[in-house]
Amino acid sequence: MRRGLVWSLLGMILIAVLSLAGTIVTGHSILLGLDLRGGVSVVLKPQGTATAAELQEAVDIIDNRVNGLGVGNSDVSRQGSDVVIDLPGIKDPQAALKVLGETATLYFRPVYCTVPILAATTPSTTAPKSTSTTRPTTAKSTSTTKASSATTSKAALAVPSSNVKLAAYSFPAAASSTTTTTPTTTTPTTTVPPPTGVSQADCSLASAATLPSTPIGEDTAGNSVILPYYDNSIRYVLGPADMKGNVVSNTSVIAPTAGGGFEVQVTFTSSGATEFDNIASERYPYYKADPNDPPFQSQEAIELDGVVQSAPTIQASSFNGVAVISGSSQAPFSQKQASDLALVLKYGSLPVRFVPQSVQTVSATIGKDSLRAGLLAGIGGIIVVMLYMLIYYRALAVVVLVGLGVGGSILYSILALLSQGTHPLTLTLAGVTGIIVSVGITVDSYVVYFERLKDEVRAGRTVRQSVERSFARAFRTVLTADSVSFLAALILYLLTVGDVKGFAFTLGLSTLLDVFTAYFFIRPAVILVGRRRGFVENRVFGIARGLGGRAVTREA
Repeated sequence: MRRGLVWSLLGMILIAVLSLAGTIVTGHSILLGLDLRGGVSVVLKPQGTATAAELQEAVDIIDNRVNGLGVGNSDVSRQGSDVVIDLPGIKDPQAALKVLGETATLYFRPVYCTVPILAATTPSTTAPKSTSTTRPTTAKSTSTTKASSATTSKAALAVPSSNVKLAAYSFPAAASSTTTTTPTTTTPTTTVPPPTGVSQADCSLASAATLPSTPIGEDTAGNSVILPYYDNSIRYVLGPADMKGNVVSNTSVIAPTAGGGFEVQVTFTSSGATEFDNIASERYPYYKADPNDPPFQSQEAIELDGVVQSAPTIQASSFNGVAVISGSSQAPFSQKQASDLALVLKYGSLPVRFVPQSVQTVSATIGKDSLRAGLLAGIGGIIVVMLYMLIYYRALAVVVLVGLGVGGSILYSILALLSQGTHPLTLTLAGVTGIIVSVGITVDSYVVYFERLKDEVRAGRTVRQSVERSFARAFRTVLTADSVSFLAALILYLLTVGDVKGFAFTLGLSTLLDVFTAYFFIRPAVILVGRRRGFVENRVFGIARGLGGRAVTREA
């Protein structure tokens, strides 16, 4: 019996020490929330009316996009008809918000031609274009694109080569695409209708340079538009949208092979695969007719919020639901470029358009002050509790102090472990409050046990006889009280959002840990201490004095 108690006590202490040491050695730490380490809080308001289902779909898409960015403890929630996004600890808020897409709507549009940015340019009859070469492999055909300044007679407004960053991307064909579509020998006559407000002639005249870009809000699916490239080096004249971004089911970044850059693999939905193959069958003949200098009609632009993110040249007539976007040999994708494009494609299409209503930056200094205040409050409370336990229960206060240390070490290690991974847990000020409240619950378990022990001693039994008998009765009370606390925390966690959910999680976790430590630490510690006369009969700090026992504390 005694050996079992010793192993239980040592086991709990060993778990606490090893878990804390492992957390420190691995460098894991608790991830702090927006209110503790600073960050950005954004409120998005829908443009026009939106149904509850559309708002919830938008919340889910934005939440996935935030998780894809790796922002820990990001919180995306609805407040009425608004969407609130909390991004804690980010170093570059503007960059994050740009990738998130403040009003994200993703479209696939046909390319008519390019025009320069709104600046003085000299018209010409030639324009730099792109040259593409394709090499097959056993798994699938891949492609690279090389920039070229070859003279062409195709209709396009001349742009200084230093300002041009044309379709340096390509959609490699799927394995089965090598058997589809016989190439033509002459350039097909374009059947793409001219953009609304932009005639086909505008693509070859200087007047196109004076046309303004389409403002956000007017770049709807049915309109033809003039939109800038993401680096603002050039503008694209695009037709009505062929399809929306919800046709993409998944994306992934492919590591570079020898001499290449990162690539983005795009997987379409079943309906999206059919739609994209229809587009490819229309664009591919243009590329096949002149692969060394493919015309604009072979390109399909990807637009997000009025900005062209990519304009790949389609180099196959079918893709069987999977395509790969790659950079050129002269300008291959970096890992960040590929990751950003993958995020845009995967989470780019929202069911409604949003406008930023407010952007609030929370200072990291304010967060540190809040954390310091919370910790000081917790430490102050523990000191007051320990003074009370020392005065009232004497030597048993040592058990309480060590028990709080053991439980705190295990709790910290668990929270630090949960703070790792792709969907990390983050501690907010509300979570700190939950931990402080849980200290009271833990101390209450000690008090229930000690008061039951006091009743047994006052009834005439010795401390040695009472310690185990008292725990059996006290544990039922502790289990009942902790069950109520855990159910309350569980209900709060399931029915609330934001900070209240964080409070409920830490409270529930601490309550479960209290039941565990009560049986495996409090019980063996008090029983073993209660068998030591030095702890029981000391005139100042003896357990018997704290429990109100006198001669009855002497054991035979």
